[in-house]
Amino acid sequence: MQRIIVLDSISIILVRPRFPENIGSVARAMKNMGLHRLTVVNGCSPLHMNAYKLASGGEDILERAEEFIELREAISGMGCIVGTTSRQGKERAPLLTPRELTEQLIPISQKNSIALVFGSEKEGLTNEELSLCHLYARILSSESFPSLNLAHAVMVLCYELFQSSVTTSDRPTQMASSEQMEKMFAHMERTLLDIGFLEAKNPKRIMRTLRRLFGRSQMEERDVRILQGIWSRIDWILKKRRGDS
Repeated sequence: MQRIIVLDSISIILVRPRFPENIGSVARAMKNMGLHRLTVVNGCSPLHMNAYKLASGGEDILERAEEFIELREAISGMGCIVGTTSRQGKERAPLLTPRELTEQLIPISQKNSIALVFGSEKEGLTNEELSLCHLYARILSSESFPSLNLAHAVMVLCYELFQSSVTTSDRPTQMASSEQMEKMFAHMERTLLDIGFLEAKNPKRIMRTLRRLFGRSQMEERDVRILQGIWSRIDWILKKRRGDS
């Protein structure tokens, strides 16, 4: 069963943002990654002209954004609150990476509203604000310059969430069965022996490597049929050449 995160359950909350350009850039990042719930707490207006300039397609997110004076009020209806920080300390532990955070959010995103809270560009979140959060996340960066631009930080987390929301197909993937794989490997071995690729005295040595190679690729039924077609075509050509000689 594929486990995915529900993006509709997630809100991005910006606390005390100082520059409307950053709010616009955040809206664009959210739009890129399929998120659309934006909240601004005690900051400049998301409807500022300069925010629109950098939203570049995310204007609808700015227009739907909610505004609050206090963080406590903004998160009152949320089931899980995630605070982001670049600083470490006993009061900010454990710090999850974006990927670790996403793994924790997946099972609760189905039935819970989730807030990702980002502090101001200069100070970040205060200890008091972080105390309102249930989980803490940190984006690893260079120790000599750890502070990320607000929109960049939002994009990193949104990207990880989006990756966990994407399915590779509209229909469930039908993986090849063990029986199908074994038939394909047996055919492969016969054909590779026939063309002299495998050592006749020890064909299993290279076949073990090929088994690992194809095993890691999580082959679908269609993949196996294509490879079977290749081996059959080689067999046919070899048989024809032998008949012509």
